[in-house]
Amino acid sequence: MGKHDTSIEPRRYRSGEAARLARMPAATLRIWERRYAVVSPPKTASGQRRYSDEDVRRLRLIKTLVNQGHPISAIAGLDWDALTALMPPPDDTQPELPETFSLLVVGHVDMPSTASAFGNVRLCAHARSLEDAFEYAHAGVEADALLVSVPSLRDETFARIVALSDALHAKAVSVVYGFGSSRATELAGLAGVRVVRRVDTQAKPAHLIAELADWAMAHRQADRLNVGTGPRAMRRFDDRTLASLAGIASAIRCECPRHLAELVLQLSAFQRYSDECTSRSPGDALLHRRLGNVANRAVQLLETALAEIVRQEGLMNRELLRAI
Repeated sequence: MGKHDTSIEPRRYRSGEAARLARMPAATLRIWERRYAVVSPPKTASGQRRYSDEDVRRLRLIKTLVNQGHPISAIAGLDWDALTALMPPPDDTQPELPETFSLLVVGHVDMPSTASAFGNVRLCAHARSLEDAFEYAHAGVEADALLVSVPSLRDETFARIVALSDALHAKAVSVVYGFGSSRATELAGLAGVRVVRRVDTQAKPAHLIAELADWAMAHRQADRLNVGTGPRAMRRFDDRTLASLAGIASAIRCECPRHLAELVLQLSAFQRYSDECTSRSPGDALLHRRLGNVANRAVQLLETALAEIVRQEGLMNRELLRAI
């Protein structure tokens, strides 16, 4: 009896399919690969990654551990045995449930009639107008995502929508409108808000809800990776300490402390300028707030790097120890 080759080519998955099987957004998978090299799948001749079943299992395990509070930066390089050792005992393990997201809808939207169309999105309220939606916010309602339908989109209307999203702590916002000014759509781009004309085929509620869920998932994961848009961080080094570091750097070989100290001083000054700049319109206020937030996040990252260099170079004194 002749022998037959029973070997089967291992199945490979594209990045989108691998992300779905690992129960994470494709954007999160890209971040994890680029920043932490969690997996190293082979590439095709055209440069597309092909993930194995082993890659998918590793991604799912790491995602479970991240959801339990382990920093991705601390576990990304661990092997399978080390990762599984971090899992709680079987008796304490709870079944992993799909993450859910709350959605608040404003205005006339033809919502899907079946619950399955919502997927992992929970409708927390459907307000008839922006004013009614603010009443929900004042009552303590929070939503991960906000879907607003308005007949016309003007500067003032958009400013109200931004204020509502802040009150609800919504991270993902989409606006469907009939008519609107070019200025209002420009403001939406600055604010990271998705705007869709009602006549557009992409304005279908089911499509927008699915998009908002993916968007909210990406924001939530970004928060876990400490690159999100959380509240502003306090300064670690005051201006006097930074000036001292810039002077100390001239006495050692490494110029990094001086360069970083100067960058932090400049960015901090720009943040103050953005916060104090006179706002002549809702657009100005929105733009300056975003610029100030960006400057603050940049300061936070650079100060973390500066603190590490201070440790490595042995530049610590009592003042610096308090800052670090």
